Amino acid sequence: MKTLASLPEETIRLIAHIFITSEPQRGWKVWGEEQNAYRSLFPLSETCKRLRENLKPLLFRTIHNWNVDGKRVWPRAIWPHGVEVNLRDHAVRDLRVLQLTDEVYAALSYMPLLTTVILRYNASVPSDALRCVGALSGLASLEIHQARLDGPMPSSLDFPSLQRLLVSISGFRGIVRASDIDRATERAHCGKLLRCVSARLCFLHVSGDLLPDDFDDIRWPRLQTLIISEHTPAMYLLVPTFTARMPQLRTLELLYSADMGRTSDELRPPFVYGDSAGNPLAQTLPLLTSLSLSNLAADDPIFSQLPPSLTALHFHARRDPYCGLTRDFWDRGETALSNAEAIFVIERVPHLQDLAELTIVLREYPTAELLEVIASRFPRLTFLEASHMKYRLGREWQYDEPRIAGDPAQLAALGRLSHLHTLKLSPDLFCNQFHEKLCCRLLANWIFTGVPWLKELQLTQVYSGVWLPYHNPDPDRWHKYHRERVVRSSSKMPPPRIIDVP
Repeated sequence: MKTLASLPEETIRLIAHIFITSEPQRGWKVWGEEQNAYRSLFPLSETCKRLRENLKPLLFRTIHNWNVDGKRVWPRAIWPHGVEVNLRDHAVRDLRVLQLTDEVYAALSYMPLLTTVILRYNASVPSDALRCVGALSGLASLEIHQARLDGPMPSSLDFPSLQRLLVSISGFRGIVRASDIDRATERAHCGKLLRCVSARLCFLHVSGDLLPDDFDDIRWPRLQTLIISEHTPAMYLLVPTFTARMPQLRTLELLYSADMGRTSDELRPPFVYGDSAGNPLAQTLPLLTSLSLSNLAADDPIFSQLPPSLTALHFHARRDPYCGLTRDFWDRGETALSNAEAIFVIERVPHLQDLAELTIVLREYPTAELLEVIASRFPRLTFLEASHMKYRLGREWQYDEPRIAGDPAQLAALGRLSHLHTLKLSPDLFCNQFHEKLCCRLLANWIFTGVPWLKELQLTQVYSGVWLPYHNPDPDRWHKYHRERVVRSSSKMPPPRIIDVP
């Protein structure tokens, strides 16, 4: 330990950073949000005074108020090191109410390195919180999760240095909103906040539920990334309409989902994003490089209007992110493409010479014909995800011998993508739960053999909805495989038994 303490300060911090980032993450992320990411450095910091001083900027880089009960604030000794502050009015595990007083908000102005504030409130966001946070001269990023904005708002908002803003109605467990929320007031207050910061923002992530009716009238001279998630706006806007005042936009993600709780004016997918009478995106968004759409219709006019500057194109199927305890788990309103629809869409897309990333979520396993069309239209792909959402309702449990549904023609189509680096699939693996990893490894070895330049493969088995968490519409059980490890460990494995499954 004496040798470690004698190292230069920069070296000690580098070692500590590597020590933390290489540590495996355990536990559910909800509980992880209540823990300091650098908590394992505390024992090391107690070994000697010099290590404690050198590690202090890492230990207190992120500050939480989990144990602040309103009667005290953080010790002044850690204020100079705070870069990110997380404030919330309740605990996650025991749902204790955490009272945040004016002293807690006032302490933020004495943190010279503070650039990020993250707010999570069950109640409406306090006016004092917005006023104190808005006055921070160095604040570059503000996040408001599980947002409720129908309470009092400050008469004026500053945010002189804000460049990144996230306002989402979703939380750890999806969307759980009170029934007495004044939604019209929420949209008006969100509009006031957006107009205040629109001239400076470079990144905006906002729930469609909160967008004001006049969103298309706001000017965004510096905005480069726009993400609209959760549900569709009350006033449904087409892409050419609300992006006309975003000349610098490079990334656009419209991750709409159906609000299965609406009883009137219900808008269900598939959604239409383009306007056949509008200007092509090549004219309105000449710098656009990444586009993500969800629950789309195959005949949407936007596909024939895509700009040639695109390098990433993603088609998702998003479920209603309401908490699974408050919505029907099986009726979540997603719309995925069939293989025929995906082929129809891809053939309508203009020639995108520089497209490197493509994601398509299907209702069924991708066919060789679809992969052939992808390879012919986008030969320079380096990333391809062709996942599907087909349920087999327990059929995978009927097999004791691991078998894999595959097609040599599919492998041949993938072999035409000579630049492919990463591939994500959700294959049908007919095996019991004990053979799942073996099946994935056999399939990975088969694909790596057929596509020798592929470096990384990610697989997730399709279950009967088991892998669909309540608040995240995408599978989170991806098994990662790297070529060097799979080929080396699979040299003595028998070849997989490939079966044809309709």
